Amino acid sequence: MLRCVLSLALTFATLPLLAQERPTYGVGTDGRKISSLAAPGTKAIVLFFVATDCPISNRTFPEMKRLREEFAPRGVRFWFVYPNKGEQSEKVTQHQVAYDAGGEAVLDVQGKLVEISGARVTPEVSVLVPDGTAGWRPAYTGRIDDRYVRIGEERSHATKHFADRALNAALSGGRVETATGTPVGCGIISSKETAKGDSAR
Repeated sequence: MLRCVLSLALTFATLPLLAQERPTYGVGTDGRKISSLAAPGTKAIVLFFVATDCPISNRTFPEMKRLREEFAPRGVRFWFVYPNKGEQSEKVTQHQVAYDAGGEAVLDVQGKLVEISGARVTPEVSVLVPDGTAGWRPAYTGRIDDRYVRIGEERSHATKHFADRALNAALSGGRVETATGTPVGCGIISSKETAKGDSAR
């Protein structure tokens, strides 16, 4: 009897610790903590790193929206990640409605998603795939396409679609090619660190 009582006491004593160990990836625009990025059975997760005040990020939204609409029905979970310090929920909500009302936003207030993905600028994409242990690992992090050559120089339209290619490879079980070229955009200023790329900041 005493052994049972002690066992129950230890179980209840560790419950707060277990709750604290559950990962938090950020907060939604409604203030709720995001503790899960995808439901069981999800084939891949896409993190689009964006910012309310980055012109290059804003001009890339049509391509990001196209990818979401094409691949979401194929078992891919999409998040628009706002990683910069100082982003406010109300402004992010307005921004998301203006550029892709069907997308779901998360504020990366602790820099967790930046840390997981290695993202450096906005816009940038990270494609996560199952790691075999009920977790996720980045299979591709880098440019969404090649429309932007460098700050101040862009093509009229993209000729290479890196995110599209990475997603198709991930879903088919093929080899996901590593990112090529330096991402072009606005440097991420997160709570973890300031990342570096070909940046307007």
